[in-house]
Amino acid sequence: MIRGAFRSVVTATAAAGVGITAFGERPLLVGTVLGVSALFSVGWPSLLGLPTRRGAVAVLLLTAASAVAVVELTADVAWLALVLAGAVLAGFVHELARRDGRPRLVESVSGMVAGSVVVVSAAGWLALGTGGAQVALLLTGAVTLAAASAVMAIPLPSPYSSVLTITLTALVGVGVGYLLVTVGMTTGVLVGLAAGLLTATVHHLFGQFPASGRLWPAISAAMLAVAVSGLPVYVVGRVLLVT
Repeated sequence: MIRGAFRSVVTATAAAGVGITAFGERPLLVGTVLGVSALFSVGWPSLLGLPTRRGAVAVLLLTAASAVAVVELTADVAWLALVLAGAVLAGFVHELARRDGRPRLVESVSGMVAGSVVVVSAAGWLALGTGGAQVALLLTGAVTLAAASAVMAIPLPSPYSSVLTITLTALVGVGVGYLLVTVGMTTGVLVGLAAGLLTATVHHLFGQFPASGRLWPAISAAMLAVAVSGLPVYVVGRVLLVT
């Protein structure tokens, strides 16, 4: 039986991977984002208990690859809307191709769409760009996510664990923003608060799922926080660092 500490460690490891590869060659970061998305995609249908897991995994993997390719080719997140629209269509086509009577149709489609939103959001890590300020912001997001996951690994009762995670992660964001002048403490605390809220929510929400005690669903739940943070971190960067 896999426990919450395992998910926290995996999330922290994935976040650290994003932060480390941001300083290397571009393909390293691309590979990390693709890896996070792939690990999330493989376990997501099992975590939710979707009726057609292989087809759902295929749709999610295709969506993840398309989102990364679009960002790399256009450097514009606006095109991700088309990727998400294509994912929705792919989900419907997948349902039409089913030959099992289509039980739990709404649940199947909604699960695939929700997963597609997550993998599309992961491409936001790449949309930040390669400039000094952008890499610093990416590092801030990765560090605060890793810190939030590390705090969540502490065995505390649910309310105290969440409050401690959000508070300490916000302080970590302030510290990182202070050290990275191009980011600043205001941006740092906002990214830290977002990372703390997201990590605490994901940890407690998916910890209630019976499947989260199994390996691949647990890995998917752990990857969700890292993947879905991509676009929020990108938005913070555009609003506070560019404008």
